[in-house]
Amino acid sequence: MNTSPERDERKMAQVTLKNLVIAPLSAESDGTLPTYTAGRKVGHLMKANISWNRGDVKLYGDDKLVAKDNSVTSGTLSIDTTYLSREDKAMLLDITAFGTAGTDEPQEYALGDKESPYVGCGYVWKDNLISDKPYIAYWYWKTQFSMNEEMETKGENVQYKQPTIDGEVFAVVPSAAKENKFRLEADFATEAAAIAWLNAKASITTT
Repeated sequence: MNTSPERDERKMAQVTLKNLVIAPLSAESDGTLPTYTAGRKVGHLMKANISWNRGDVKLYGDDKLVAKDNSVTSGTLSIDTTYLSREDKAMLLDITAFGTAGTDEPQEYALGDKESPYVGCGYVWKDNLISDKPYIAYWYWKTQFSMNEEMETKGENVQYKQPTIDGEVFAVVPSAAKENKFRLEADFATEAAAIAWLNAKASITTT
């Protein structure tokens, strides 16, 4: 497994990480781009870590290593965000309304035994060492998330406990070349252009 921050080939100053967007995957077939139903911006993004899992198949001949396959097989994406709304949890984790709220009764929500939905996921990051197109937008075509929760009573000092969602990154076959692809990325001169690109990927319409 290769665990590394985004673009860690060199040290860099990170000044922007924002605009986490999620979109439910509606259709997928080999040779075409996945399609999504209307996505949404999720919480306030704090951290995103991607770990790429690689194969480790070795070929030996004449008592020595002559070839190795270390191609990417999947990825693990861990995201910290300030909060997840009820709508976010329904989209990501299938935590949905249970029953109907009454006049004097609150709406209840239930986490069941269904698999979490497949979603597309993306965000914007800024590389401050690049002068012309420093904003990098990332789009993961197919992910599936779970959530870790940590709760703690108030002590002498206020402590913020933000939700962490961990996602498996799957391969898709988005073109006639029949090659597995995991993530799309593009460089932009402005943050607005990067966000607009992400919104298009996530089928988010703005007015």
